[in-house]
Amino acid sequence: MPEHQPDLSIIIVTYNSAAVIASCLRSIAAQGEDLNVETLVVDNASTDDTTNLIHREFPWANLIAGDINIGFAAANNVGFKAARGRHFFVLNPDTETHPGALQHLLRYADTHQKAGMIAPRVINTDGSLQHSTFQFPDFRQAFYGFFERLVPIDSVANGRYPLEAYSNEREVEHILGAAIFVQRALWEQIGGMDEGYALYFEETDWCYRARKAGWELRYIPTATIMHHGAHSTSTAPELSSVMFARSQARFYRNNLGLLNYVLLKMVAFIGVVYWLMRSCFAIVRGRISVGDFTRRLHSYWRIMLA
Repeated sequence: MPEHQPDLSIIIVTYNSAAVIASCLRSIAAQGEDLNVETLVVDNASTDDTTNLIHREFPWANLIAGDINIGFAAANNVGFKAARGRHFFVLNPDTETHPGALQHLLRYADTHQKAGMIAPRVINTDGSLQHSTFQFPDFRQAFYGFFERLVPIDSVANGRYPLEAYSNEREVEHILGAAIFVQRALWEQIGGMDEGYALYFEETDWCYRARKAGWELRYIPTATIMHHGAHSTSTAPELSSVMFARSQARFYRNNLGLLNYVLLKMVAFIGVVYWLMRSCFAIVRGRISVGDFTRRLHSYWRIMLA
């Protein structure tokens, strides 16, 4: 081990994150001088004041500024390659680290070396619990993705763990990408995130590969991260749906095989027919414009081709 190797490398991917990154970095700085931590901010060609703000107010952060937006997965991979720490912590710019969180994660990682990825407790801005661990995707979840009114989005039937499970340390299947603690040894074995995912499923695929390689994924309630919300999520629902479908299809093809991919497309066909019927009723009743209807039709076709 290098003499001055940091205990932890925090990797934060930013894109037009000026409104949130300052609070995130201040929370890291407030963790205490007993930690040997480096912070790497990988910027995806922000057009706002993100990079200037970091240069001006947080010169201790290692800013890696790109010329183009290479996406969440590829930007994290840039951070992993530059990181010097014994462990990594993937963190969203719209998060704040509570006092003691990093220390708890480090201690747990050092005493549970088979835990390749660790999920902290994640809360919303109002202090309520945010689901940060999930079961792997299955056909039931795919079906509810189209028929979202059948079950609540945060239900166990939709791949979430029950709220009472968040009181205890436990094994999980996959972890929310907003805050994932990662053993360097895991990255050295299986590599980083699959850059073929433009958006969605990056961390799901990474967690799947980690478990397949024999690593444990754990949740601990003693480390708390506040996650304000996905500030950079697209405001175009049609585009988001298409990107989700493409990433979902890639996950099935790469990890679950051709037969499961075909079954997924059957679920998607049923779901798209349902969405099409709803859109037809909506335009007949004057609830959406012709332009909205046309955009939806185009997105439905792209979902089927995913």
